[in-house]
Amino acid sequence: MSNQQGVSEELRPGQVVEYLHNNQPVPAWVQEVQSSRVRILNINQRELKLPGSRVLPWKGPIYSPELSRQEVLELLKQHQQKRVHLQEDLDVHEVWSMTQGEIQQVSVYWLAGLVWEQPDHDRIAALGRALLQAKAYFRFNPPDFEIYPEEIVEKKLEEQHKAREKERLISRGKEFLMSLYSHAFRAGPAPEPPDPDIAQKLKEVLVRRVKYPDDPHTQDLWAKLTAGLPQEVHLPFLLARAWGIYPDHYNYLLDQAEYMWGDEWAEEYLPDIESIKDELSKSAGDPGLEDLISIDSTSTRDIDDAFLVREHGQGFSVSIALAGPGLFWQFGSELDRAVANRATSLYLPEGNSDMLPREFAEDLFSLKQNQVRPALVLHLELDALGEIKKFEPRLDRVLVRANRTYSDVEEELAANSESSLKCAYTLASILRRKRVEQGAVIIDQSDPMIMLTNTQEGIQVHLEEDESCPGAQLIVSELMLLCNTAFAGWAKDRKLPLLYRTQDIALPRDFCGVWSSPEDIYRVIRSLGATLTETAPRPHRSIGVSAYASVTSPLRRYVDLVNQAQIAAVLREKKPPFDREGLEAMLPVLNARTGVVGRVQKFRPRYWKLLHFKQRGKNATWRGVVVDNSGPVVLCLPREQILVRAGHETFGGKTRIGQVFQLRLGKIDPLSNEIHVLEAWED
Repeated sequence: MSNQQGVSEELRPGQVVEYLHNNQPVPAWVQEVQSSRVRILNINQRELKLPGSRVLPWKGPIYSPELSRQEVLELLKQHQQKRVHLQEDLDVHEVWSMTQGEIQQVSVYWLAGLVWEQPDHDRIAALGRALLQAKAYFRFNPPDFEIYPEEIVEKKLEEQHKAREKERLISRGKEFLMSLYSHAFRAGPAPEPPDPDIAQKLKEVLVRRVKYPDDPHTQDLWAKLTAGLPQEVHLPFLLARAWGIYPDHYNYLLDQAEYMWGDEWAEEYLPDIESIKDELSKSAGDPGLEDLISIDSTSTRDIDDAFLVREHGQGFSVSIALAGPGLFWQFGSELDRAVANRATSLYLPEGNSDMLPREFAEDLFSLKQNQVRPALVLHLELDALGEIKKFEPRLDRVLVRANRTYSDVEEELAANSESSLKCAYTLASILRRKRVEQGAVIIDQSDPMIMLTNTQEGIQVHLEEDESCPGAQLIVSELMLLCNTAFAGWAKDRKLPLLYRTQDIALPRDFCGVWSSPEDIYRVIRSLGATLTETAPRPHRSIGVSAYASVTSPLRRYVDLVNQAQIAAVLREKKPPFDREGLEAMLPVLNARTGVVGRVQKFRPRYWKLLHFKQRGKNATWRGVVVDNSGPVVLCLPREQILVRAGHETFGGKTRIGQVFQLRLGKIDPLSNEIHVLEAWED
């Protein structure tokens, strides 16, 4: 549809026209027409040559080509002012309402005939300008305008609204974030935030960038908001902390791992929890095995193993009981998916968070003394050399006589009294020697205890040497390794699918043994290679066994929970929850989650250690042992169990492995995991 007025009008000298520049109509005067090109004088007093196709469809009026330059510019100015005023009075939505749904494409002249009875050139041009700006309603398809249907208009209006809000957020938020960044590094009150809706959106962006540092959905907005700020890895967290969204020392790693701290997460899964509790209640009865003990730290509440060792003329009788959540677990439930996502319990200086609902981990399945509990029980008969002669797994109810601590067990061992603990220590010593003979690599080191104290100045960090309990720790570690190795061999013989821990690498013979010096530990660990979780029972070289499947911590590790359920099904003569293909399908997500959550367990204690160094100041000195000088010099601080690096020039150019230095440390940033050696002198 079109109104013929001006449609076929040719370009000619003396004619007022408009063309687009930077998406804006510019009035101009035709000076000369040359074939497909036109020479013009625009309202800005510039003479240009344009293709005729750039001239907008509304043309006119026409004046004498003989007018002076000043007269032309005055006319252009008059038409410009009139068209601007006319455009301001136009209701484009009303124009669209009169045509949408009936007409798809139309000329500006025809539309002008709907608005005015006799539209002149200025009115037509004003309408054309308005239609060009109304991109939600009309699309310029020269020489006509396409009229959008209602559903497209609604969508475009929403997009325009979001774009305006985004620009508003950027313009107001950028300045605030700049002042917030300055506040992050100096004392004083925080800057006044923008109005509430802008503030809320900024908070949402900051929280999302903390949780997802590479979030593609906010990348463009983030880049514009932080233009001019240092692009630090932890910039979102620094800004959010300066704003008070997060407290000092907030564990942002938990957010990045999507790991909910505490026990509130379990409230969403109460029906599944109650279902397991119902099944548990049906299994009540008298214990089939008593007189067990457990050995754990004083703070342990999730007790997942206990044992009884007796020595006789032919060797040893060993009974190991494992807490039994896998005996009742409902795989595929909502609770199961949440627990699989948690992957493992976390034990951090600021507290612990259980993989399972706390009610399960610390009460109903925990092997608490004087409480009858369901368990996976393994009875072994071993000869005097630690070789297994009898393997008898069963499902039973057990009664633990005592929950012992490492320290009180160590005292009993030191008393040299005859007891089942002495038998357990004798057996553990035999088992360790046997593993070393089979190529085991044993690292003998202990982390300090990280103690956090709340003071008026904030959290203060203290590192204390953990109480040495080598005998008690030997008993626990060797009995658990024995249990996991025995179950792995049993499952391998029966072709029962399990999740195995493997390390099928070639280890030099001289790596075998027990290592305790920092330089030896560093050298050995660098050569060990990673362990893998696989469905094939392959060797675990550094443990010194041909197959190893972790079963002993079903309250703390999802892998152990799965393995326990697989074993329990066979003992009940039922089909296991997973075949090998099912376990294979589980592995990618399980490995990913274990890695992400494990990163929290690895780096959070290091954060507190760095804060400890920082709080002691640059004048404090620390003992370091050179463990590597092939590149930058690497030193281990044995008491603090942390590695630091520095250039050779810091040590006078020459160092040797095992050399001891006193160090001054500085430029410490716990958040960025940075620590520098300021000065070193030989001890």
